[in-house]
Amino acid sequence: MLKRQQRAAQNREDLLNAAITIFRQQGIQAPLQLVIDEAGVGRATFYRNFEDRRALVIALMEQALTRLEERAKRYSEYPDGFIQLIQNHIYNLPNLTALTEYWRVIDRNDPIMVQIYQRRDAILQPLIDQSIANQICRPDLSPKDYAMITSILRSSFQGLGDEEQMNLAKRAVDLLIHGIKA
Repeated sequence: MLKRQQRAAQNREDLLNAAITIFRQQGIQAPLQLVIDEAGVGRATFYRNFEDRRALVIALMEQALTRLEERAKRYSEYPDGFIQLIQNHIYNLPNLTALTEYWRVIDRNDPIMVQIYQRRDAILQPLIDQSIANQICRPDLSPKDYAMITSILRSSFQGLGDEEQMNLAKRAVDLLIHGIKA
């Protein structure tokens, strides 16, 4: 029984990883069969884990929020933790690039999206408050600004190879943090 549960958990993880890979390469509307093939599982296994594309996308968003939460906890011990979190996005390019389409697929007012945004804001607010208290970030910074920041970063990820994306992302983060003033 334990082995079956472990295999089921591994299948789900494989499907999520495959979805990130396929969606990054071909976009969010890529055929689900490509995800299934990339994961090396059968269609029945996919549908045991996810009712449809929407359920897969929501699972990917929740997975991304869990990763965000882990990084936020790690950076919470630093006065500039929010800045470090933004800088860390450079090293999460595959996930961030794939996620950019996910956020647009489901209506913002969908109850699931409302919950996701609330969770994101709850994760980010302590880091933002800490950075503001330490006079590292401007006092009007809010979790909603995070979406704008990630959108700016996303623009550097479009249509280029991994190394070029990394270089452009580093430049985008530098411009975000240090500005364009001389």
